[in-house]
Amino acid sequence: MELDWSLGRYEPTAELLLLISERVVTMSEPLAGKHVVDLGCGTGNAALLAAERGAVVTGVDPAARLLAVARKRAAERGLQVEFAAGDSASIPVEDGAADLLLSVFAVIFAPDAEAAIAEMMRATAAEGLIRLTSWIPGGSMTAINRTAGQFMAEMFGGESSGPGTAAPFAWHDEAALQQAFAAHGFTVELERHSMQLRATSPEAYLEESAQHPMAVSGAQALASRSDSEELQAELDRRLLAAVREVNEDPAAFQASNEYVIVTARRSEA
Repeated sequence: MELDWSLGRYEPTAELLLLISERVVTMSEPLAGKHVVDLGCGTGNAALLAAERGAVVTGVDPAARLLAVARKRAAERGLQVEFAAGDSASIPVEDGAADLLLSVFAVIFAPDAEAAIAEMMRATAAEGLIRLTSWIPGGSMTAINRTAGQFMAEMFGGESSGPGTAAPFAWHDEAALQQAFAAHGFTVELERHSMQLRATSPEAYLEESAQHPMAVSGAQALASRSDSEELQAELDRRLLAAVREVNEDPAAFQASNEYVIVTARRSEA
């Protein structure tokens, strides 16, 4: 079942990822007068940054609550941004409308990667760019999510990827991306970067993460069980062990996460 990103509070995570949105938008300049589509815009990080640089921006997300947050943020900054409901399989813009299509840790969660790639191609102008970000497996985020996913699979059966985790397509892998995008006449380039998660302690990090849509979705699923309290306690125990294992700062909490910025353009562009 696809994750409902309106659950809980995604805002703290969005704040953590703001610097990455700034990197992606800055490397895409100049943007004045260009039509930018932010696919999976969430609370509007990349969309607002692009609008501040003079772009005509459409932010697209399936989560009504996050769109409302993004609209409020735009209004507070005096920015004109169109925010619309949509997802990776149905981007509400005309063919070739986007001079730049961004997706910061969003399209990687598409349930059908092939359909998402085709839809992004449709929406992108002939000389436009697609720029997305993806986590590289092995970082602290993937380790923690894998722990949660394995636990939920034990409890409910099925795949161990857990609620809301990325589709099997390897959005971080250059060979897989080249093959998938080449089928639509696009080439891709990858840049590798790193970011750090920080908190005052492993326990504080878990507490801050408890309202993430993935965590809330898992808690709701466990609540359907008669032994929900025991199961939640066991999940918390496993997650704390996973967080401690990836911690790089014995006096607090810090964990590194590698990610890639993927740039795709038409081969003839």
